[in-house]
Amino acid sequence: MAFKAGDEKALELLYNRHFKALAGYGYRITSDRALVEDAIQDVFVDLWRRREYLGEIENVRFYLFRALRNQLHRNIRHDLFDGAEDIDDFLDYLATLSSEQQSIEHEVQLSQTQAIQKALGQLSQRQREAVHLRFYQGLSLDESANLMGIPKQVVKNLLSKAYAILRLSLKAALSVLLIFAFR
Repeated sequence: MAFKAGDEKALELLYNRHFKALAGYGYRITSDRALVEDAIQDVFVDLWRRREYLGEIENVRFYLFRALRNQLHRNIRHDLFDGAEDIDDFLDYLATLSSEQQSIEHEVQLSQTQAIQKALGQLSQRQREAVHLRFYQGLSLDESANLMGIPKQVVKNLLSKAYAILRLSLKAALSVLLIFAFR
């Protein structure tokens, strides 16, 4: 009753009686001593400000523990960078994630390149030449036909057969890559 009436001595007594237990509980939530001590201070400041509006509290210790737990979660959520002991460690962690992602992307790209090379290996020499001129060198059908010394329709036929073979080979390889990528 004295606390609700504004007796500062009652607040001090409440603080001194429960600080050690609250600190022990707070350290179980986070090992950051400063964060725990600040949260305890915040709990008692809030209690003092809202003392007139507090209902009947049956178990003061339980109430204070719950208030501390909620306060710690609010402080941690609002101060992500303050919760980190060293911002450089946090940035290093982000850089590590980035380099790991690059490594994974490189491995996937390497696997895709190998799958394409394997699929191209299943083509005849003339089919490989037609694909190479058309897609790797960017030549038109007419230019490819002139260079290969064959009619344009033959180049179309070679490319059509090559597409069918590549589609089947790469479809199987893509299934394997997708299974590997989502493990």
